Amino acid sequence: MFTARTRLADAMRLERPDRVPLMCQPSLGFVLRQQPQLDPIDVWHNHDGALSRGYCEISRRFGFDGVLIPAVGAAPLDETTVLRIDRANAEGPVVHFRNGDSCVYCRNDLPRYTHATPPEVAIENLDPMAVADRLAYHPPSTHLRMQITKDPGGRVAEIVQARKIMGPDVSIHGSLYAPEDYLIDLLGTDGAMVALLTEPGRCQALLARFARAVAGHALEQAAAGADALNVSAPWAGQSFVSPSLYRTLIAPAQAVLVSAARAGGVPSYCHTCGAIDDRLEAIIDTGFDGIECLDPPPLGNVELADAVRRIGDRAFIKGNIDPVHTLLLGTPDQIRADVIGRLEVGMSAAGFILSTACAIAPETPAAHVELLHGLVERYGRY
Repeated sequence: MFTARTRLADAMRLERPDRVPLMCQPSLGFVLRQQPQLDPIDVWHNHDGALSRGYCEISRRFGFDGVLIPAVGAAPLDETTVLRIDRANAEGPVVHFRNGDSCVYCRNDLPRYTHATPPEVAIENLDPMAVADRLAYHPPSTHLRMQITKDPGGRVAEIVQARKIMGPDVSIHGSLYAPEDYLIDLLGTDGAMVALLTEPGRCQALLARFARAVAGHALEQAAAGADALNVSAPWAGQSFVSPSLYRTLIAPAQAVLVSAARAGGVPSYCHTCGAIDDRLEAIIDTGFDGIECLDPPPLGNVELADAVRRIGDRAFIKGNIDPVHTLLLGTPDQIRADVIGRLEVGMSAAGFILSTACAIAPETPAAHVELLHGLVERYGRY
């Protein structure tokens, strides 16, 4: 008998389940918009399991076969660093820190962090050997770091909490940030782009050290019971590096995470936004078991039929409903037609998971998301 968990496991092993699994990734803004009772500070720091509960509730409400925890191991807010908290701000509470930094914990987006002193450093000031072996933070976006707790149980708390909430029959996926995200976090986007061209040796050494630290967190999550690991690599596309740079510098570091996932007994898949049509094979050559987002035009440049033809027999494909022009802005009839068409194409691949290409946008009507489960039940049967 198929369960949501076995259904996803079969698709990720390139085996045929009873129907196409459904597993979209909600943005943090969508989670908060759909659950206004949640405090954004509590969610971001997973106070009392708020992050786990928020994402699990979305998967349960919309009939997803799995839950992806977008950042595992969140440290609680260190009250000793806080000067004051402004809860009157319309966007969300603002934490003012004693060092002059501040952070708006937005109610419809990721937190927006402002540094009193610019955090970027120059490549020549980075010593690869100074990169710690144990991962200390996630870099979800520019200037934003989610600190990871030092407590061993806390470092995998979201995985354990999600399993307790959802039970044994739903797939729970952990997450990692790719090594190049840490390089960009330290150097800034422009600085990292220049450094990859002018200091490839030092960048390679830094990426290897970051990969070692992230791989350690991969093993922690696998040991805690994660069914798969998502590797967020938004900078691996055409907007940042060429196919050659991807293969020579980025891919070897990402491959370390793939090896760690396999050592932990779980599949891994690469999340890469935007234009990646010129490197689909290169990403799978890195060793990933699957790939998302496969953004279709105009968000990206990947056509699902072409992706199925090129890599559909080598890796599972997770995608690729346009989250903006279809799910957010489309009519119910447009959404139905789009989803049915994607199911028809995706089901010709060895393993296919229906999903939005990238995350569900914060303002997406719940009624639009509710359409997906019924459509996959009716049109996604093998």
